[in-house]
Amino acid sequence: MNISTGVEKIKKRKRFLAFLLSAMVTVYLIGGVLPYTHLFANDGTPEDSSAENPVIQNVYALMASGKEKLLNKDYQGALDDINTAIALSENDIAELYVLRGNINASIYRYSSAIHDYTVALSLDPSLTEIHEIRGHLYYEKKDYENALMDYDKALQHNPNNREVLLARANIYISQENYEYALKDINTLLELEPENGTLYTLSGDMHFALGNYGKALDSYISALDYLPDTEDKEKVYLALGDCSFNLEQYENTIEYYSKYLETADDNEKVDKGKVYFYRGVSHIQLEKYEEAVNDFSSAIELSYQPELSAFQRGLAYNTINRYKEAISDLELFVNTYPNNSDPWIYLALSYYNTGDYNKAITYFEKCINANLMPGESHYHLATIYLKKKQYNKAITHYTASANLNYQTDYSIFNRGVAYLNLNKIEQAKNDFQRVQKITANPDLKKSAKDAANKLSKINIQENVKIEENVKQNIQQNVQQQTKQQ
Repeated sequence: MNISTGVEKIKKRKRFLAFLLSAMVTVYLIGGVLPYTHLFANDGTPEDSSAENPVIQNVYALMASGKEKLLNKDYQGALDDINTAIALSENDIAELYVLRGNINASIYRYSSAIHDYTVALSLDPSLTEIHEIRGHLYYEKKDYENALMDYDKALQHNPNNREVLLARANIYISQENYEYALKDINTLLELEPENGTLYTLSGDMHFALGNYGKALDSYISALDYLPDTEDKEKVYLALGDCSFNLEQYENTIEYYSKYLETADDNEKVDKGKVYFYRGVSHIQLEKYEEAVNDFSSAIELSYQPELSAFQRGLAYNTINRYKEAISDLELFVNTYPNNSDPWIYLALSYYNTGDYNKAITYFEKCINANLMPGESHYHLATIYLKKKQYNKAITHYTASANLNYQTDYSIFNRGVAYLNLNKIEQAKNDFQRVQKITANPDLKKSAKDAANKLSKINIQENVKIEENVKQNIQQNVQQQTKQQ
């Protein structure tokens, strides 16, 4: 399973985070949880004001009125009061811009709110709470560079600010900066050690970084704290992905099976993918019938049907269901004619069904592509031997022997071809050579018997062997060839 699968999984999780953060900002804006709504005493007078100047008193009264209207969601009235206060004030007052920023943020005028907060910070850098809300506004505008700068400053003031850590992690995820995202998620886990969603996110980050073992541990921890079956369903899927990448195929099958038990019927893409990779896992464990069933399910769900057919074709080929294998593999070839992966399997399937002409076509394609040339030469030679095209058989058996593919059988069968061409000396030499190199006792005996029979013949140029002698050797050859 490649990295793109993990990235797509993270994108899905990121969309959920974006929704969560948007809701969080809405709470800040609509719920009145905004910076410096606490500037005033209950009677509406400034908490820290000794000014007796009527203008200043009027400014503070407008500030108090604007705050009250903001809390009552009279946004236009609040905005009018604060604009009037700013116009009256002889000196810029940071709190005025904070309040106007709050109003603008509440009515989704984010650019205006950001401007007001920026002015407030320039007037009073100690207003550190502004960095968090301005960061959220930058986030909503997808200005992630400025959002990150504000979040960094907010965390300098409060390193355990959960909302800021979550928002910053989400930006890092969108930038595929998974190491930094993981640091923030780990900090959140220290604050909320029983949060299953955070363990899931931790697993996603490790998966994206290729740390599949650590991802596996995080996902297993997530299962301990996720109460919702739907949430666990996604974790089973992730656990299956990790196990597959770790080549833990039995665990892969177990987790994917749990996912399939809980998955919604509408999740066709994920279910199709699961059937596909569970099928691959079954092949790795040599459970070919189960693999066929899984690839069939993947095809029914339209998950990469050509590739699923290719994998099913491999499984069919392995369990000697060659006609089904041919049907699946040809489907793949028709879609990807230049992809050489199925050629050798098609050649072998056609060979085993006795369709030698098509087998020859694919074996020759394999040889030209330098794809398993030894095996291809050997089977081509065997086809030509059966077709009694002995010179071609000799050529290809020689090639397979030179490529060290079934060297003893290649030379033995080449001897058979020489025998059928009445090239007695060459045949005898091949049989004698096989006696020296083969570790197969049955093949050694057959080669010895053939060489002995040929040694008793008075070899003369263009003199044919008596038919009964040739037939006797041929019978030994055919019997031995079946044992290959």
